Amino acid sequence: MSKIYFKAVMLLVAGCAMAMTACQSGASQSGSSADFTVQITDSPLTFCNPIDLVVGSERARRGGEPVVLIYEDDYYLFVTGSRGYWYSANMRDWTYVDAPGFPGGVVSVIVMDGKMYACSMNSKGVFSCDDPKSGVWVPAGTFDSDRYGDANMYLDEDGRLYMYYGWSQIMSFKVVELDPKTFKEIGETKVLFFGDKDKHGFERRRADDLIFPYFNHREYFPEEYPWIEGPWVTKHNGKYYLQYAAIGLEFLSYSHGVYVADNPMGPFVYSEHNPLTFKTTGFAVGGGHGSTFHDKNGQLWTICMIPAYYGGNGGSEIAMFPTAVDKDGVMYSNTAFGDYPQYYPGVKENAVDNNFTGWMLLSQKKRVEVSSTLENYRASNAVDENFMTFWCAETGDAGEYMTIDLGKECDIYALQVNFDRHGASVPVGRGFGAAAALDRYQSYTISVSNDNQNWSTIVDKSDNKQDLRHPYTELQEPVKARYVKLTNVFTHDEGKFAVKDFRIFGNPAQAKFTAVKDFKVVRDPQDRRDASLLWTPVEGADGYVVRYGIEPNKLYNNYMVYDAYSLTIHSLNWDPEYYFSVEAFDSGTDYYRERTEATMGRGAEIELVKASATRPGPGMGFGAMGEMTRKMTSEGVTEYVFDNITPGSYTLRHTFGPVLWRGELTDAQLIGSSSQPTVTEFLTELGTGTEVLGAMNLKVIPGEKEGKIVVTFDYE
Repeated sequence: MSKIYFKAVMLLVAGCAMAMTACQSGASQSGSSADFTVQITDSPLTFCNPIDLVVGSERARRGGEPVVLIYEDDYYLFVTGSRGYWYSANMRDWTYVDAPGFPGGVVSVIVMDGKMYACSMNSKGVFSCDDPKSGVWVPAGTFDSDRYGDANMYLDEDGRLYMYYGWSQIMSFKVVELDPKTFKEIGETKVLFFGDKDKHGFERRRADDLIFPYFNHREYFPEEYPWIEGPWVTKHNGKYYLQYAAIGLEFLSYSHGVYVADNPMGPFVYSEHNPLTFKTTGFAVGGGHGSTFHDKNGQLWTICMIPAYYGGNGGSEIAMFPTAVDKDGVMYSNTAFGDYPQYYPGVKENAVDNNFTGWMLLSQKKRVEVSSTLENYRASNAVDENFMTFWCAETGDAGEYMTIDLGKECDIYALQVNFDRHGASVPVGRGFGAAAALDRYQSYTISVSNDNQNWSTIVDKSDNKQDLRHPYTELQEPVKARYVKLTNVFTHDEGKFAVKDFRIFGNPAQAKFTAVKDFKVVRDPQDRRDASLLWTPVEGADGYVVRYGIEPNKLYNNYMVYDAYSLTIHSLNWDPEYYFSVEAFDSGTDYYRERTEATMGRGAEIELVKASATRPGPGMGFGAMGEMTRKMTSEGVTEYVFDNITPGSYTLRHTFGPVLWRGELTDAQLIGSSSQPTVTEFLTELGTGTEVLGAMNLKVIPGEKEGKIVVTFDYE
């Protein structure tokens, strides 16, 4: 048995009192205050989505279709494809159980009569275990059908057993009652609901939302039928919440929705407050095909499958969000700041409102210095909050590094490194976990400084034994620093040192949250699923949380917008009216605004052409250039030298533009010991607008064997 480390990226907005009043004043009913017991009192208290799944020194596991339940006072976590599972007393410290007899595939697990029972989609077998820590599972029965796609068994409090299933673009969700002893069907199967993209905006498979294609035999249509999948039933305060996922892992808007009923057989009514776990912006996006569970305090959490991308392959990982049911029976989750640090279950009462640590993202769009850069994998990719991009060093050697300049001294509370696998001999595929285990994985150190010269190490993973893709560190005490350096020590599988995002969190005391009063909303009259917002920017803001909902005090859904002040929403339900709010957030730091004209230059290209033997003479066209040399001029550089000039006919021009100079150069002009020019020519005026600021000039300088042509930009 070995430990799992929950490493993630997620943070819920509880630090903003005003926003929480607008968003969560529906009075959460997910757990009783009088019954709340703190489960975790020592560090670390927080985790951060995405969540790593590891088993000892094995390769990272795929985080697909997660299921969490409580059995004999322990949490159990199951994911697709693992012949095993994890258990924990506190949702933080996990032990893995190898269980060869456990069904693979997309699993459903229930507790009935003191035992666990499990099945897998599209399979007839049912298995049971009375000691899940032993890993011993035995056959317990067979279903009537092997067509239970995304099977979800649900045991009601009265002992009646139901099977919910559905996994299709065109077929419905269905339910049938089962005999709890034989697992055979009792009574008639009932159709519950189909996908409804015309009314439910978040169910649209929009090509514009496509992250990576799962299907490569054709192009995606601009819009397609939604996949609805992953039924999961949660009973709360006497109501049955049938959770479903739409629209497919490969889309940004992958999310959960909910239908509600008073009876397990229905009828189920769509919740117009949907979607449930919607998140399309930030580092960790998506959130579908998971499960909602009560923790030991009776509070609700939704654990989700989210998209992952490594080495050109799409896959899945997991994330978790606090959830609640309000006083009116509406189930909702809080995904705002959902990929910043948040508290583990059992730390904060009423987590859906209070799970925000207040630790802001400090690293986004900051200035980055790196040891080297491979091709087009720019350093700025490592601070862009996009899990599809990454910075890559030229090698995987020890000593490759990246340094983030936060712009000022900050209070740093936590850090998360998100690695890629570029150039690795063992790429990451959809399955993860398939390759042989290693005795060492990506190893690194993190150091801090206030002058970019003197460094103190705060994280030392120089001999890392676990395949962590998103290692997260909550510091025991915050540190003050302006510069943070990530240094490679070892990269496994002969890969290069590659970082999707190096994320730094802190500055809770400096954080500011400001309600935006001046904003406009235009709902598309041709398509009520869409709305566009525009607001007045707040000076210094890092970004904005745009909340929306169908009641003024239930703005349960949100988008996070970074460094912009407009948004188009495509996730609305057609029928209801909507209410909106916009809130600015500021970490107390400023974005690094690269002036490319200073860092990369700007100018125009010039070319020097020597007449060819086949087309001599001054009338050369673009098609027969002869020997040609091109140079890009750049602001601030005043001299450009063309070397190795030998006798012949030359033309200097603005590339693809007018001729600046044309002439015949002789031995007498090109060979000599003097450094004085033998030819000088005025080429053109230089200026801006109506003002002449200088001139471009040419001179020919002789040499011992050959000469050179020098073009100068001479400003007054």
